[in-house]
Amino acid sequence: MAVAEQGFVVIGAQSVSFSITNLRTMAVVERGQYPVAVGEDIFATHQIEADTVDALVQALEAIRRVLADYGVRHVEIVGSHSFYEAKNAQFVRDQILSRTGWMLSPLTLSQESFYRTQAVLAKFPHFEQVTQTGTLLIDISSGSVELTAFVGGEFGFSRNLSIGPLRVFEVMSDLQRSVPNYVEVMRDYIDSRLVDFMRLLPRDVHYPNMVLMGSALSLFETLIPTGERTVETDNEGLDLIYHEVTHASDQYLSDHYDLTPTQVAQVLPTVLLVYRLVKTLNSERLWISNLKLLDGLEINGAVAAGSKAVTIDPTKEILISAQNLADRYQVDVAHRDSTVTFALQLFDRLRRLHGLGKRERLLLQIAATVNDIGSYVDTHKHYEHSDYIIQASELMGLTAAEQRMVATIARYHSSDTPQTDLSDLNEMNSRRRLVIAKLSALLRVADSLDASRQQKVAAIRVSLLPDKVLLTATANDDVELERWTLRRKGQFFAAVFGLPIELKGRTRI
Repeated sequence: MAVAEQGFVVIGAQSVSFSITNLRTMAVVERGQYPVAVGEDIFATHQIEADTVDALVQALEAIRRVLADYGVRHVEIVGSHSFYEAKNAQFVRDQILSRTGWMLSPLTLSQESFYRTQAVLAKFPHFEQVTQTGTLLIDISSGSVELTAFVGGEFGFSRNLSIGPLRVFEVMSDLQRSVPNYVEVMRDYIDSRLVDFMRLLPRDVHYPNMVLMGSALSLFETLIPTGERTVETDNEGLDLIYHEVTHASDQYLSDHYDLTPTQVAQVLPTVLLVYRLVKTLNSERLWISNLKLLDGLEINGAVAAGSKAVTIDPTKEILISAQNLADRYQVDVAHRDSTVTFALQLFDRLRRLHGLGKRERLLLQIAATVNDIGSYVDTHKHYEHSDYIIQASELMGLTAAEQRMVATIARYHSSDTPQTDLSDLNEMNSRRRLVIAKLSALLRVADSLDASRQQKVAAIRVSLLPDKVLLTATANDDVELERWTLRRKGQFFAAVFGLPIELKGRTRI
């Protein structure tokens, strides 16, 4: 058994899925799923029932046996965001640990979006060509819908909406028997949830293509003739499906398309959602993809293992997501770019001093990008506003802990300073506290180098001397304000790294 083979397990709203993948070649050795209706419990009662926990444990034990047969030792086990919506999710997580020995890792909405986007970028045929014109990726899970926009072959932005078909059905199930125009009411409900997403779309971009993936795929495979992987959105395609579904009884859908009761409940909200998006955006073609969250986990695992079989840049979409957030809150682009440049230069040239790695460098780059978004609310103590805005936003690809770290680094980039014993960061473990302190210190220095907001400093040379860190700036104007600012903000740098930092400047003539 090759060391490269790894197991992946996802507990979703309707099933427990798994795969065994060779990360060197990205060949899937084994893949399967066990139906467990976790979502029906969560969306109806907001907690996972005892018999559902038993079913989860049985599914995980069956998967364990399959992994053992293949000799797989390393396994990544995650719970979807829907799973953690249950009020007793932490209790269930502990029960799973005690009964199976497997620790379930949580996924944030932004992580799920990131993994699905990675799956599409890496595996969807000719995706770069398809997305040269506006393309909307629609990932429909039982509890939520992730809408991701691509323009000119590049990721645009992503938005998660809590209008997954099973959730919509559970929320509106009491109306089905009490109102005569149930389809119209559901359509209005879905439209009301789409308003914010539509408002974020660029006004001058057309989205002729939509790519559908996720749990909705199984529904469309039964509604679309065998062998077809795209649906035209004219009267012979999606319109025909929409007309049939909105006028059919549950019994007809069950009998004609061989659907389970759970699938029948999701047909109407799924078709309504896709239909309303297509008609609102005047899309022309709907692509069907069988890619899932599991595929994204495999891609991420391969990237982490340094596999040459995956060529995509895993950080690109994360950074675009951060830039989009900064743009939404009208951050000064010139100052932002200057701060990012200096922060990364300091990080790269002081590696021997801070001892941090590539992931921490990414967190610094994100924090430097979004640290000033609080000024949109109020320039007075803007760093405090930045903190809570970052925590409340969707930054693609970050864990919950990493997003909290970025928010804290942004908070301490300005005049606010963490206590020297880091006791005000007691919600973080000791390692994260130290990383936050080091990155905050670097960001404070980088921000100081453009204190005038006029980009006077064109370039810096960083020298790590025995008794200090010396920054030599090439500038196009006097940098006395930057030097004075650094003397104040550099005090925290000296406290963290044990060396003072000094700026010398020479004006370029």
